[in-house]
Amino acid sequence: MKNLMISAILIAAIPSALAQTEPPPESPPTAEVIEARMPGVYSASVEIDSRLAEYPAILTALREDELGNMGEFAMMALEDHRSWTEDAPSWSWNPYFSDTGIAVTFAHPEVLSLNRNTSYYTGGAHPNQGSNPIVTRTDRLRPAGLADLLEDTATDSPGLTALFYAVYRELMAMKRERLGAGFDEAMERETWLSSLAAELDAFPGFTLMPNTSGDAAGGLIFHFDPYAVGSYAEGGYDVPVPLSVFEEYLAEDWADVFDGAPSRAVLTQAGDALEPLLPAEAD
Repeated sequence: MKNLMISAILIAAIPSALAQTEPPPESPPTAEVIEARMPGVYSASVEIDSRLAEYPAILTALREDELGNMGEFAMMALEDHRSWTEDAPSWSWNPYFSDTGIAVTFAHPEVLSLNRNTSYYTGGAHPNQGSNPIVTRTDRLRPAGLADLLEDTATDSPGLTALFYAVYRELMAMKRERLGAGFDEAMERETWLSSLAAELDAFPGFTLMPNTSGDAAGGLIFHFDPYAVGSYAEGGYDVPVPLSVFEEYLAEDWADVFDGAPSRAVLTQAGDALEPLLPAEAD
């Protein structure tokens, strides 16, 4: 019965999300919104950038993924609510929520960059947030990672090492700027940034950063969620890396996507004192 109820909620949400009122010719297109809710128990929404209408295969795949995620979220909320009301009936239930936004950050004839951010609450002291950025070819949804962009992604390869140094010093500079008087470089090196390394698993998801003219990508932005490299109070960090750092290590299939200087300035350059302090190699 529960599965039928969830399905009914989602099915009811789809027509209302897709049946958009056509705006006047002079009005810009509005974002598509998909919603599902059970008052007092949970609510979920997904807002999709209207520009994705130009990429129907990707838009269809994203809708399917998000409806699946929404169904799983609804099932979790309903099960947790059932357990809560049975095991702790004297305690109040704080409704769960999940709000996702999918925005185009860069569009190229062959490649599309999307930033997918979610704010959610599933119990606990406060809501959380997370990012799941997507870089994909435009013909269909097939996300690419650093293993696709770089020729060599073996641990400590030249490309990953260059990215590691750039991300490390930029994170340190951003922390120094954000934390002000509370910034402690030694503590940051020993704790939050100690897990960074020149290996694939140490890097979070990324989006493409346009160049200054907007006709090609000028760099990458790595998206670190709260708790990944700092306390929840610090929030997330969006760390830019210019093309000049990794251009010589790009895979041939991706070289034509990048060109020129990035539209967003970085705080540091190679040789900055904020680079990682690595132990000396044994003789």
